[in-house]
Amino acid sequence: MFDHFRRYVLGGVLLAGVLTSAGCSPGSGTAAATPASSASSASSASSSTDLAGALARLGSESARFTIVFGRRQRATGVIDPATGHWELSGNGYVVRRIGTDVYVRLTAEPADSMYPGQYAADLGKWVHLPVPSGGAAFAADFPWTTARTAATVDLDVDGRFSRVTSPGVVVSYSDYGTPVQVAVPPADQTIEDHLFTLANLGAIY
Repeated sequence: MFDHFRRYVLGGVLLAGVLTSAGCSPGSGTAAATPASSASSASSASSSTDLAGALARLGSESARFTIVFGRRQRATGVIDPATGHWELSGNGYVVRRIGTDVYVRLTAEPADSMYPGQYAADLGKWVHLPVPSGGAAFAADFPWTTARTAATVDLDVDGRFSRVTSPGVVVSYSDYGTPVQVAVPPADQTIEDHLFTLANLGAIY
């Protein structure tokens, strides 16, 4: 399957140049080493062009994504680029981000609850919260942020990001263009609970 993808292992200089050419500001990402020959220089130029193209398209299409983070935690989601709304499902929970609101549906007690049964009364309901100020999942560019700062990048056959790796997190993207509709849960299934702690769901929250 890997012949269907193009992989780039990056180091600081190249990615900084790619981000600049794509109209982005470089983050903490990495870039390829300075080329030692004309052949490697041509390869680096090609890589730079490929990555610039991928970055220019980043966030312009709906997609499915999978995040592996923290202590082998895993969550899968969808993103609507037109609205920025997303839904993310993990072990025992679903999170929806809609504008300045977050809705969490617990189907099991979070693994990191302070004590067993802490959120028993919330199971099966949508807990409404304001968007928190911290947490990687609530950054403005989520779930694309890792692609802009990745150490290793795979592009699909259409030149879009398919898998990116940074310290502590791996994000895979697929099904670009898939229909996505993330809606506000029904009011009769929604509760207000200011005691609920998103951090109990995992490291990215």
